[in-house]
Amino acid sequence: MVELPLELIQKCVKCALCKSVCPTYPYIQEEAGYARGRLVLAEMLLSGELKDGEAYKHLDQCAMCRRCEWVCPNGVEYKEIVATVRNTQRKSFVKSAGLKSLELLQSEVGRKVIKLTGKLMEKLPFEEVKVPFPTGAVKFMPKPDGKAFSLRGKTFKAEQKKGVLLFFTGCMIDAFYSKTGENVIKLMNRAGWTVVVPEDIKCCGAPHYYSGDKEAFERLKEHNLKEMEKYQFDAVVVACPTCGGALQEDYGLKKKVYDFAELLFESNLTFKGKGTKTTFHVPCHSYSAMKVSDKVFYGLLKRVEGDQLIKGEKDKSCCGFAGLFSITNPKLSKSIQQEKIEDLKKTGAEVVLTSCPGCVLNLRDGTKANKTNQKVMHLADYLADCL
Repeated sequence: MVELPLELIQKCVKCALCKSVCPTYPYIQEEAGYARGRLVLAEMLLSGELKDGEAYKHLDQCAMCRRCEWVCPNGVEYKEIVATVRNTQRKSFVKSAGLKSLELLQSEVGRKVIKLTGKLMEKLPFEEVKVPFPTGAVKFMPKPDGKAFSLRGKTFKAEQKKGVLLFFTGCMIDAFYSKTGENVIKLMNRAGWTVVVPEDIKCCGAPHYYSGDKEAFERLKEHNLKEMEKYQFDAVVVACPTCGGALQEDYGLKKKVYDFAELLFESNLTFKGKGTKTTFHVPCHSYSAMKVSDKVFYGLLKRVEGDQLIKGEKDKSCCGFAGLFSITNPKLSKSIQQEKIEDLKKTGAEVVLTSCPGCVLNLRDGTKANKTNQKVMHLADYLADCL
């Protein structure tokens, strides 16, 4: 039996406020379809009272967006509880393969393969490739980037140096969205920060932690901390809130971890738009894990002169990606994604912005599948274009 401190489990007072924000509950419509019911199942599984595979299925249907923590009046540590009980569960082949692929991606061989594949696919006249998965999921996935991992081991100096930032790029920016990484650095340099990109950072381990593979998480964390110790820096900057949440909550760093948008918001940079109608999707882990205020993102976008910012009614609703969740729960993920796409369509925006590369992937998949003709961009790419 795996034990958690009793007070950690019993913090939940069964108020059901989490039901109102859970992205999966509207499509499951039963007690085990949101945090309160899942916490009861988790406690029963950890105590040995339950050994039912059906109970694990309900826990697997959680996207780990942590919106329940965001609204919880009692500070229930939902992530820690569910990650612990998932650690007792035998992983499916698909989930195990997905987690292993993230480690392989950041291996010496994996990096070379990604870069070579990216160069071979550069001239193809499309940005995404439609990929079927063995679970029945079909998604538009980004092509590997021909410039993958090109930022590694470099220092980018600012003219007026406020300090030095260590940029924890993250797997998706490294392998698929190199331009976004370049633009984060461009923006930080213009805001007065010198940026250093470590040579050999691996996956942050957040997908492993959320999936219950704490052994892999600790291995990745140990490697990354040793790599980060090689550099002198004042703070860490990220352009992926899931990476940022892991670094901030689980790495024990003494240095502050910033979302790049926080540092831009604190700067005096101004931006020139082109009269574009924009809207913003707030990534779940921005506010649930990193605790970044909405005013940072909306404050920045209001500084883009000439653009029209239109706030969606459900701007903070989950997009349905949640990493492996969208592969292992394809129907549930698509339902959540569809709700988001409908809300984005209602805004009438030409450009959909967000600050998470995973959300960029899933929103592009949704807008392509629904043919909404809305362009999806990472906030760093858009703001760099508007400097």
